[in-house]
Amino acid sequence: MNMMLIRLFTPLCFTIMMLVGCIQPSTSPSIQSDDETAIIKSAVTYLNNMDWLPTDENGRQATIQSIIVDNRYDLVDSRFEGTRAWLVTFPPDSQRTVEIPQVLVEPKSNEVIGHLLSE
Repeated sequence: MNMMLIRLFTPLCFTIMMLVGCIQPSTSPSIQSDDETAIIKSAVTYLNNMDWLPTDENGRQATIQSIIVDNRYDLVDSRFEGTRAWLVTFPPDSQRTVEIPQVLVEPKSNEVIGHLLSE
C-alpha cells in the first residue's frame, strides 16, 4: 500500500512543481484592456495631430473615466453635450510648463469629440 502511494505521490509532486515553475509573476501593475488601449490611442493621435503632446509622453500613464459631457469642453459638435463619453487624462509633470489637455472620446466609435485645455 505504501509503495502504491509513493508511486502516485511522486508524479503528482513533479507535475505540481512543473506547473508552479511555469507561472510568471506579473511585472506590470496595470495592464490595459484592448478597449482602454484603443481609447488612449485615439486621444494620443488627436493630441499629436494638434501638436499638444510632448515627445516624452506615450499615454501609458493616462487614466480613463466615464463622464457626462458638459459645456466646459471644446466640442467638435455641440450635440455631444449631455452625452456620455470617455475622459482621457494624462498625468501632470513638474518638468512641463503646460499640462496636456484632457480629451473626450465617444464610447462607440472611439472618435475624439472634444477636449479641455489645461489651466
